[in-house]
Amino acid sequence: MPKVTKAHLEARRQQILDAAFACFSSAGFYQTTMQDICTKAQLSPGAVYRYFAGKEEIVEAMVEQSREQSASLIEEAKGHGSTLQVLTNLADAFFSLLDQPAALATIRLQIELWEESLHNPHVMELLRRDFDSVRQTITEIVTRGQKEGDINPSLDPNAVARVLISFFDGLLVQKAMDREVDVWEYVAVVKAIGAGLLWQHDPVELETRNEEPGPGSGSADRPGGSRGCPPNSCPVNEGQGMTADRPHAWRASPPQVVCRVDRIK
Repeated sequence: MPKVTKAHLEARRQQILDAAFACFSSAGFYQTTMQDICTKAQLSPGAVYRYFAGKEEIVEAMVEQSREQSASLIEEAKGHGSTLQVLTNLADAFFSLLDQPAALATIRLQIELWEESLHNPHVMELLRRDFDSVRQTITEIVTRGQKEGDINPSLDPNAVARVLISFFDGLLVQKAMDREVDVWEYVAVVKAIGAGLLWQHDPVELETRNEEPGPGSGSADRPGGSRGCPPNSCPVNEGQGMTADRPHAWRASPPQVVCRVDRIK
């Protein structure tokens, strides 16, 4: 009898995972049976159970593949340029996953697993480990940026990582509801927010303009009569960028963000 190679075993395992992916994303995790997966994979139950004892083991393998893919994307981006460039590279890499022909099926599966995790502690633990792996690595990038003087040190790096991840997860949900959402228009706004380029004027100045004058306020206290930043003294006006004592992420003006304008319609 010819010896079964490792490559053959891996190919058969991937065949089952691909079949399960198709079933989960189209019919849902709960509704899919192991027999459905066997039929889709065109394999006997015995062949499938040789690799996986049930749906949860299949999900575990899928989550592990996702973790490895995320780790690879992050590792590729980590060693290139400044903190802002690293985060920009990560945005391009991760958001491009939502701009591929097979993205809708991936999005549907992710949301299916989120839903299942609310009722299935094992699936919840799998997804949490996957999330924590990405969060911890991004937290390390943010912490490094704080030590290098790029990111406001008063911000909690773990919270920054969670917010950055939420940009991706938020678009994933929107794409599930509306496949016409333009990924790269969305990414351009994310980058503008991250680089402090969302506001046409200094947001602190805009806020103070709307405040009612109180004791000690007004033209008597502020040069030029402005209730916001004094003329020509705001960091934005002076070209000094953002500082640690202001509510912005970047301590200094970040380099101009290079958006994927070639990908923006």
